[in-house]
Amino acid sequence: MESRSKYLLKNVGILTISNFASKILVFLLVPLYTSVLSTTEVGTFDLIISTVSLLVPILSANIVDAVMRFAMDQTKEKSEIASIGIKYIGTSSCVAILIVVLCRMFHLFDAIIGLEMLIVLYFVSYIMNIFLIQFCKGLERVTDLGIAGVLGTVFTIAANIIFLIVFRWGLQGFFAANVLGQAIPALYLLIRVKLWSYLSSFSINKHLQKEMLLYSVPLIATTVGWWVNSASDKYVVAFSCGVGANGLLSVSYKIPQVINTFHGIFTQAWQISAIKEYDSEDSSRFYGRSFLILNVILAAACSWLILLSKPLGRILYQKEFYVAWQYVPFLLISCVLNSASGFCGSILSAKKDSKSMAMSAVYGAAANIIMNFLFVWLVGIQGATIATAISSFIIYYVRKRAVGSSIFVDRYWIVLLTWILLCIQALFEIYTPFWWAEVIMMTIMLAINMNTFKKLWSFSVSFIKRKGTNKG
Repeated sequence: MESRSKYLLKNVGILTISNFASKILVFLLVPLYTSVLSTTEVGTFDLIISTVSLLVPILSANIVDAVMRFAMDQTKEKSEIASIGIKYIGTSSCVAILIVVLCRMFHLFDAIIGLEMLIVLYFVSYIMNIFLIQFCKGLERVTDLGIAGVLGTVFTIAANIIFLIVFRWGLQGFFAANVLGQAIPALYLLIRVKLWSYLSSFSINKHLQKEMLLYSVPLIATTVGWWVNSASDKYVVAFSCGVGANGLLSVSYKIPQVINTFHGIFTQAWQISAIKEYDSEDSSRFYGRSFLILNVILAAACSWLILLSKPLGRILYQKEFYVAWQYVPFLLISCVLNSASGFCGSILSAKKDSKSMAMSAVYGAAANIIMNFLFVWLVGIQGATIATAISSFIIYYVRKRAVGSSIFVDRYWIVLLTWILLCIQALFEIYTPFWWAEVIMMTIMLAINMNTFKKLWSFSVSFIKRKGTNKG
């Protein structure tokens, strides 16, 4: 088990060193665009990007997930997998262009006027980037993924500064910067893996294509379900409270992005380990220990960020955006719950159980839509954040049941109690001035998770010492 943990920790370390610091720099750009753009412009951009993230899996049959899973299968031919992936990416890009043209011709969404070309470029660069990321995962090119993440972030930062501050291009400049943030890492990965070498014949293995589609198509429901859970609240808020209100909600997601960043880094490494170790001896305990460590790290980060919501809001959110701090706490909690769901999802992916992943997403999406309309009507924007947190837990619960005995979590009640304490802390942060009550919640969380913290510390020290000894 120790060698498996070392492999996972090594991959997490590479991706953390290469990605986390740069992601923090993007996080610090929030004051820039909240001072330059209006809430309506931010809300419009967010709705467009959310729509693209919905269309990508639907139009491409979610083929990128199958690319990653099948590329890790040593019995499958990598060139055939890449050819099938490119076929669906090309087709979906053509359909996306047609949709944008129709929207312009029939004035279906006037907010995109003047942004059509940028939307098409974003769609193509986004889908190509996630395809190459998944393909690199399948090839276990972890270091290349880390470098690509840094390049994407550096170009996003530089382009934002140049386009928004120097050229003052406003919303179009913000859009163009995000296009570069997808296109540059995609170009780097394309060159690094020499994608053209996998596409020399352009032949399509019909049997493999059918096998990949049988895996990926059910996952469309999973992806759409995740989209509903993370984005449907924006549409409900925009419809009920106005596009400007969605701008506030969109900005409030930026602080939770810290947790999402770490979770994304961990997931890139974990997906590889989960598939490699599936069916190996004692895999359930390895999965369980990894789950506890991930949860305790993210819960601790979540708790601190809840406590610091107001101070961070003063620093990050300029002008009318400041009130967005109050929507941060429950979004932070939903990020922790989503990480738990994603952890279970990697195990289900190793089992090729796309049906269970799809069902969990359907249940979560249905609950999210119903609760969004109800809670937003009752308490406004805050209702959307609460609905997101509850539906995140529903998705996790369904997946945990589907995983079953594949994961063994010792003293599982501690995990649930930790999440309950985070919810109580969030209520204190939003509705009371009693910061000391939050400190009490944090102390209790530390006490009940002390055993896991000790194991994490012991393993980390052991790993560092071993690395030092090997170098010596």
